[in-house]
Amino acid sequence: VVSTQSTGSIMGVKTQGMADSTPTKQLDTPMTSTYRVKHWFLCCLALCHLAAFSSIYVQWPGLYGEDGVMPAHQATPNGFSVKTLAETFNMPLKETAELVCLIGTVLAGLLTAFPTLRVSPAYALLGALYFSILSGWKEVSFGFQWDIILMETTCLSVLVAPLLPSKHSLPHDNITLWLVRWLAFRLMFASGVVKLTSGCPTWWGLTAMNWHYESQCIPTPLAWFTHQTPQCIHQLEVIGTYLIEIIFPFLFFAPLAALRAMGVYAQVSLMTMIMLTGNYNFFNLITCGLVITSLDDNYLPSAATLVTYISPISNGGLGAIAAFLKLPFKIIIALVKLPYRIIIGATKCPARAVSTIGIFSVLAVCGWILIVLGGVGVDGNCGQLTFGRPELEWFLAHFVPLGIVMGLLSLLVNIATAFYHTLRSTSKSRLIKLGEVIQTSIVSCAVVTMFAVSLIPITELDRDTQNKIPLSVQELYHRTRHYHIANSYGLFRSMTGVGGRPEVILEGSDRHDKDWQEFEFLYKPGDLSRAPPVVTPHQPRLDWQMWFAALGSYNYNPWIINLAYRLLNNSTDVNNLIKHNPFPEKPPKFIRALKYRYHYTKFGNATRDWWVRDSQEEYFPPLALYQPTLKEFLDYHGYTEPLREEHVDQTIIPYMAMIRSVVDKTDPVVLIWTLCLASFLPHFKALRFRFSLFGI
Repeated sequence: VVSTQSTGSIMGVKTQGMADSTPTKQLDTPMTSTYRVKHWFLCCLALCHLAAFSSIYVQWPGLYGEDGVMPAHQATPNGFSVKTLAETFNMPLKETAELVCLIGTVLAGLLTAFPTLRVSPAYALLGALYFSILSGWKEVSFGFQWDIILMETTCLSVLVAPLLPSKHSLPHDNITLWLVRWLAFRLMFASGVVKLTSGCPTWWGLTAMNWHYESQCIPTPLAWFTHQTPQCIHQLEVIGTYLIEIIFPFLFFAPLAALRAMGVYAQVSLMTMIMLTGNYNFFNLITCGLVITSLDDNYLPSAATLVTYISPISNGGLGAIAAFLKLPFKIIIALVKLPYRIIIGATKCPARAVSTIGIFSVLAVCGWILIVLGGVGVDGNCGQLTFGRPELEWFLAHFVPLGIVMGLLSLLVNIATAFYHTLRSTSKSRLIKLGEVIQTSIVSCAVVTMFAVSLIPITELDRDTQNKIPLSVQELYHRTRHYHIANSYGLFRSMTGVGGRPEVILEGSDRHDKDWQEFEFLYKPGDLSRAPPVVTPHQPRLDWQMWFAALGSYNYNPWIINLAYRLLNNSTDVNNLIKHNPFPEKPPKFIRALKYRYHYTKFGNATRDWWVRDSQEEYFPPLALYQPTLKEFLDYHGYTEPLREEHVDQTIIPYMAMIRSVVDKTDPVVLIWTLCLASFLPHFKALRFRFSLFGI
């Protein structure tokens, strides 16, 4: 892990060369290669777009169609959008939106599968397609932070990707990848700090994880088991989250590659834990894609290394099964041996000794934070944080500027290094060198400008620092804010569901006062005996909206009344978003909503249920189609406004209907996983992965 040589080692396997991922051309002077890092990042981003577009496509009719829960034609997009495209090409809005999603899905799949297609224009098109859906449509559930992260990352990828297909590193690669690294720093640092600035008592009292696994939107089965761990473990998890999100991001700008790798591995470990215990669509993947840009190629496995691991599995038969089962144990053993390898490596190489000292210095600081600031005792128990609001304000006043200064110095070093290696090249003509200097200069100016714009959202953590930023930069930020070039972040700001997760349950009946039967949603908790699902990387937006609705009232979530209205009218598109409709033939006459408190069951419960619930209360009263108040409510919020499409071109409709008829027969999660795996088939072929594993 501390290797700084051109030949690295991953999990104890030598990576001599880079196989088919190796740049075919190298600069004359030694320069750390980031060719594989760049393509790993671009591949992760394309895969996230593949999941995002396909997830939106399968839900569009029920959520945003004319008879959907949140009809898109009633929204008022700001600027370029799907509605603009529909009007420009004289096409129906629903079919236009579905076509945009299909084009985005296909393009993202191709970019995932074929590295030669990962060029700047392709990612610009990908961003434009996603922006057309995202722009101005936040009122129809496109305001999630991962949507914003995906959009900003795509903007950066236009600079990271080469303008034309290239099989070698470009002089300015480290400059553009630095911009992605800066986004990773802003995302993680802000996500850690806002947990404290929000004043949430659970984060300050180290009890947040007591409720997180139970109250998150769509937990996984593993979350049930993790929730049962002792109190001291949950407290250490909170402190560990602070360390990883607030302290470790500063390592992204460390001069030593080993320290940067340490910061990256910490973030990837956190994202892996979040992914295993919760369904957060593509958020974990895109975060990992952001943080790996702090590495260089020595810390990523080459194709040859991957073949070393996969070849025993691809031989087929019982040997393949044995090799597959041994693989996790090999990784665990390699991780256990890691401290020994670090120490031995430090005694043989002075450069490794410096890295080792840096690593153990960071670990010492983390230990000091655990003991002093986290209040960890000898028995492993924690009380609460030993600092208060004044100390937090002092920290932000000093460390927000420190992060900016470290980032700026790191950027200047990367710019200077790029020019140095370009000018020192001896095998290139003066004309080529002049072109590379001009290209590097243009990219550097663009990166510095985007860095300046991004200072506004990061300094929202400390207003005094923000007031020192020139007004011209602030004006530029506000002019470009609509394009999501730089955004504010703050994931998991405050803990919800303290005392039990609130859950809204819809019920229908043909009688006003009895015989109520529950509607079962696809993924959110409802049936007490149903296990939590695994739906990553799919994002079921209706289930997410139901989670938000349970945190407030229907007055702040008027779409839930429209959901009841669509169920009363037996909308086919909306019923496709429901797992179990107790009235499949004829819709009920009345629908009401009750609010419960859900809790995980304990180990050894006799019923074998996953959930228990209590505290029943009315969320909204029984609704019926004949009630004038229902129509008045829907009219007031614009849900009954008809879709007006006159003289539109109908040519595309039968083709889109044919595709829809095929897609609707497949489970959304299975469909998205199939598309993702299919996009990796060319990579499996490159790794000599044979189908004999499956007996074919």
